Amino acid sequence: MFLAHLSSSIAAILVSLTVTTVPEGRSVYDPPSPLPPGKHGELIWVQHLPTRIPNARAWKVLYRSTDIHGAEVPVSGMVIAPRGKAPATGRPVVTFAHGTTGLARACAPSSVADPAKDAQMFFWPESGDTMDSGVPSLTRMIAAGYVVAATDFSGLGAPGFHQYLIGPTSARNTLDAARAAQQIPDAGAGSRTVILGWSEGGQAAVWAAQIADYAKGPVDVLGAVAVAPVNSAEQIRLEREMAAAGKKLPAMTGAETVMGLYATARTFPELQISDVLTPSGVAFVTEAAKHQCSKHMGQALEYEQAQHGPAMRSDPQNLEAWGKRTVQMALGSPPARVPVAVYQGDDDPTIFPAASEAYVKQACASGTVALYTHYPKTDHLQVPFRAADDYMAWIADRFAGKPAPSSCR
Repeated sequence: MFLAHLSSSIAAILVSLTVTTVPEGRSVYDPPSPLPPGKHGELIWVQHLPTRIPNARAWKVLYRSTDIHGAEVPVSGMVIAPRGKAPATGRPVVTFAHGTTGLARACAPSSVADPAKDAQMFFWPESGDTMDSGVPSLTRMIAAGYVVAATDFSGLGAPGFHQYLIGPTSARNTLDAARAAQQIPDAGAGSRTVILGWSEGGQAAVWAAQIADYAKGPVDVLGAVAVAPVNSAEQIRLEREMAAAGKKLPAMTGAETVMGLYATARTFPELQISDVLTPSGVAFVTEAAKHQCSKHMGQALEYEQAQHGPAMRSDPQNLEAWGKRTVQMALGSPPARVPVAVYQGDDDPTIFPAASEAYVKQACASGTVALYTHYPKTDHLQVPFRAADDYMAWIADRFAGKPAPSSCR
């Protein structure tokens, strides 16, 4: 027991010596070039961050991660932790994956004013931010004694390209954020971790559950909460059905589809964005991806299409290659290695309930312990708040070691 305590103390001292604060005159988002040697999940540097969450302290972080191809990428984010002395085993960690914000570096959730706060949605009248920001139930998680790690995802904040809706990349970024939190001595983060994600981040949460062994050792993943998760293959199938029936997609859904196609084409060399977008669509998204966050892009895309016609080709090309990548990004393959809880609004115009239901059905068939909870008269922006009591109880039960409930039969 003494040797174990001594070993952990020495490890904490070594970690504290390797944590580097941001050099004067540098931005937390701009990594040293080249990146210092290290493993995924290791901190590059850290910066104290003010927060108004009661009894909390916060930091902006820059850490190492990898993408779907195994390439090293710098990733920014936040860590928020309770004040006071942590238990000897370390505090439980919730690693949060945010919803869609955009493709540009300026669309990092940690870059807004007062980012370490409870979730605030762009369309709320009182919102002063240019994107959805904050962390759902952050005040409650700090009060419960959890450390919260919130990734920006690679390419948002830190330099690089944001591989939007490329689940394995966002999952790695999310898992590595939990590892980065452990390296801030004052955070007191332990190894026990639950993943929480919404929308784009819901996809990341499910994928993180599917590749949980990526972080095995430093991070002990106990489960994943996916709130209205993107299930790309099924979502696209449903969108095509809507288009064939002459129905118009909601503005935000259309922009997110264009963003997803653009990111997929940039991620995989056998694909070209001109396969699926018209010349005016290609010109629009190529420029908008540099500057606009997603809500702005949705409004701009509607204007662009009114002026120059549809952004999507009526005769998409190279469909076999696109189909293979779409199936690869679908939720449920491989199966999750830990329990998963999915929370979905019945009136969600962005993530169709049928797409979430299809994932849960597939998860159950593969042996995943999956819980599905849906809420009537609840849309995409409402569901993280409507479901809060349920997913907070589910998270607490995972940390308490209780068996996970299942909707599977």
